[in-house]
Amino acid sequence: MLKTVERTLSLHRVKTYSLVALYFVNAFAGCTITAVRPAQEMSNMEVALRAAKEVNADVLAPELYRMGLESGMAARREYRFKNFFQAKQSADQARNFAERAEFEAIRNGGKREAIPQDPLAEPSYPEQPTGTPNPDAKTNTTAPSNGTKK
Repeated sequence: MLKTVERTLSLHRVKTYSLVALYFVNAFAGCTITAVRPAQEMSNMEVALRAAKEVNADVLAPELYRMGLESGMAARREYRFKNFFQAKQSADQARNFAERAEFEAIRNGGKREAIPQDPLAEPSYPEQPTGTPNPDAKTNTTAPSNGTKK
């Protein structure tokens, strides 16, 4: 009876210590494992900054554009240091400043250099590109004659 009680207590201690160790491992490792990288926010920020630059926001709305660039640099720095929460906040702020700078630049006379294509639009190429054989055409298997007989 005494051995059974000792064995039960030792198993209980092993389980308790295992659970405590597992808790600490999750607490320390969970901070880096469960953090979601703000990849989409960083991409949106880059696109917004490029669009603002395209309409000359650096000249036509310099304050907003500069604030967007500074927030973008802060987002990149935080992302490099794996501070994903701060990187997401800075990226969203940079995107907001860049979009505002773009709209302000357009209002001040800025124009896009190229009209972006609609990705859902129908393709503008002809039905049969040049050089593609037409399966319905009659093929001439004889050599073309140049007016001389053999």
